[in-house]
Amino acid sequence: MANKVKQFYDIKYPFTDNNPYNYFIDLNEKLEDKVASEILHVVLTRKGTRIRMPNFGTDLVKYIFDLNDEITWENVESEVKNAVRDYVPNAAIQSIEVVNSSDNNAIYLDLTYSVTKGVTTENNRLVVKL
Repeated sequence: MANKVKQFYDIKYPFTDNNPYNYFIDLNEKLEDKVASEILHVVLTRKGTRIRMPNFGTDLVKYIFDLNDEITWENVESEVKNAVRDYVPNAAIQSIEVVNSSDNNAIYLDLTYSVTKGVTTENNRLVVKL
């Protein structure tokens, strides 16, 4: 009987090293996890920091000192939607909600997105602390 080969999908983001396979860093075991890692990577990377890909990422850092209002939130939503559309081919953003923490010390992005896997589509949710 042949041994079954384990399928992995790219490196897990954020980087960790607590895997049962003794790899140097963790790998995604499902396509859905890979897409979530890619979304996190794009959203949390500042534009201009990737060599030879100056448009990769978002410019969310420029909104740090803007007013905490609907206009700023719409700009953040637009920035994230455009980045995910351009750099995460298996994901389609369904909705983005910008949420303040109860003590106003943090802002969260609540993303609902769909992952296309062959002919099927699965909806997922990801919360990102900015």
